Amino acid sequence: MLTTAAPTVKLHVDFSPEVSACTATIDRSLSIFWTLIERLHHAAEKQEPIHQVENIIFRDLLAMGHELLQAFLVLSGDGDSGPTLTIHGDGPNDPIRVLPRLDQPRKRPYLSIFGSVEIERIGYGHGCLEVAPLDARLHLPRRQYSYLLQQWLGIFTVDDSHAEAIKKLATILGIKVSVRASEDLNREQACDVEPFENHLPTPEAMQEGPILVVTADCKGVPLVRNALPPEELPETPLPALANQRRGKGEKANKKKMAAVGAVYTIEPFVRTADDVINEVMREQAAQRRPKPTHKRVRAELLVGKVGLFIWLADEVIRRNPTAAKPVVFLSDGERALHDRQHEYLPENTVCILDLFHVMERLWKAAWCFFDETSQKREAHAWVEKELRMLLEGKVGYVVSGLRQMMTKRGLTGVRRKTVREVTGYFERNRERMKYDEYLAAGYPIGSGVVEGACRHLVKDRMERAGMRWHPDGAQAMLNLRATYLNGEWDPYWVYHFEQEDDRLYGRLGKTR
Repeated sequence: MLTTAAPTVKLHVDFSPEVSACTATIDRSLSIFWTLIERLHHAAEKQEPIHQVENIIFRDLLAMGHELLQAFLVLSGDGDSGPTLTIHGDGPNDPIRVLPRLDQPRKRPYLSIFGSVEIERIGYGHGCLEVAPLDARLHLPRRQYSYLLQQWLGIFTVDDSHAEAIKKLATILGIKVSVRASEDLNREQACDVEPFENHLPTPEAMQEGPILVVTADCKGVPLVRNALPPEELPETPLPALANQRRGKGEKANKKKMAAVGAVYTIEPFVRTADDVINEVMREQAAQRRPKPTHKRVRAELLVGKVGLFIWLADEVIRRNPTAAKPVVFLSDGERALHDRQHEYLPENTVCILDLFHVMERLWKAAWCFFDETSQKREAHAWVEKELRMLLEGKVGYVVSGLRQMMTKRGLTGVRRKTVREVTGYFERNRERMKYDEYLAAGYPIGSGVVEGACRHLVKDRMERAGMRWHPDGAQAMLNLRATYLNGEWDPYWVYHFEQEDDRLYGRLGKTR
């Protein structure tokens, strides 16, 4: 049982005028505290459930925080710096300006995690408020939303829709933020991601693996109608119909492809063809498989593949400055990705065709030769045989064998077309299918990392039911989500706060 607490607290100190002015708010917070103590006594006597007591404590602590924050604002004063305020201009060549003090204090709202407060401060300007020294002293944000509240809301929005994130925050703190405000904040918060990445320290050499892996792929992001290019819009809008059905082959929405990439280092993992077959055909994953080290992901929607490969190239230089590590580039057979790889990555980069895309083609061909319902065992054995040959570097044998089977079995129509597409895919990518050499060197041959990035970074957040994006809003979300997935959320917010504070109050830091 809790002991009975004294109803008041006496502080034996000499109060300054500022402290005396905030006595009322401090007294209110103390009143909430002692009332809480009494409620805990009552809860213990009534044997109330602990989760209900938790909620009582939390809500009262929020109320106490609100009063204490008000007290802090009183102690901080009003920012009066005298009759005039002298500041430098925006640029180094701009003249010094002398601003008179405004007649009346100006108020601004501030939404903290404890709730809304009003900040009254002295302003300086010619007829209208231009600067307020207290804003700089308190490092107030551009908008009314506190940086801490923005950070908490942001960590919800990178995982969930703005509406759901706001609902969750309101459940916890009892604070309401509009969806529009959350979207605008998201765009503003992402403005420093690129310079932040340029200032990131290079991982220590002792913590890196001996192989540097670069991987890239693409993933679609659904856009709002007015953000689509003119060539993708119908010439005349269709009339609105009830229960309107899409035509054959018509997509539910139009997407723009985001270029997704990842960079990491890894230890060599020497394997045989049998080892790989046991993994991919019998799902016997090797326990000794090394894990990626210092993996970083990124997605570029606005600038696309060029923007992504500029970032990938910078990462390669940053993490392999002496070119001592072999650089492996893993991707599917998309020609545009390989064109950018040749343009931006080192000349001696080892280019590897992702094995899982190869297996997709093998299975497509298999169902041209075997019945999907009655010959699954035969198809599985055939795919395993063909995969073994590919892993042993016998791409030519596989291609010629496919063509012979196609001719002997007299395939026509769609099946013949499918087999020809598969053989063409293997021939075009033959130089990237030297799997016997890659396995002997311990190189990775599957692009699971970038496939995971496409899913976690893009699909899981950007392709939820009913979601449509403006391109700039989508890129902002992708930037912040990548920062979160890269484990850089907290250091990014420190950097963003410093940059935003300098943008807002850099001139006041040069006052005379």
